[in-house]
Amino acid sequence: MLTSILIAIFIVLVVVYLWHIHRTYSYFIRLGIPGPPTTFFFGNLMNFLKTKRISSCIKEWTKKYGPVFGYFEGHTPILVVSDLNILQDMFIKAFSNFHSRREYPFC
Repeated sequence: MLTSILIAIFIVLVVVYLWHIHRTYSYFIRLGIPGPPTTFFFGNLMNFLKTKRISSCIKEWTKKYGPVFGYFEGHTPILVVSDLNILQDMFIKAFSNFHSRREYPFC
């Protein structure tokens, strides 16, 4: 009896976790933002392992998906904006909404 309850709880936890992962990785799709397809659990990190520099991967995705796209570092969504007009709006007109974001060094 106890074993079947533990198995049922385990199955429910796995299903909830898988639903959460699916919902996380469909974040940009729900917002209508293009981006590269993700892999389960790693997001787009495997793409970075295939290239020498992360910046070359970002540059390739910018050519493919346009000046605004999203990708995932693990479960963390990253929005890339390379359109100067949008950046000007973000950093001048709407600065209060975007001032405390993570820095991303291109080394």
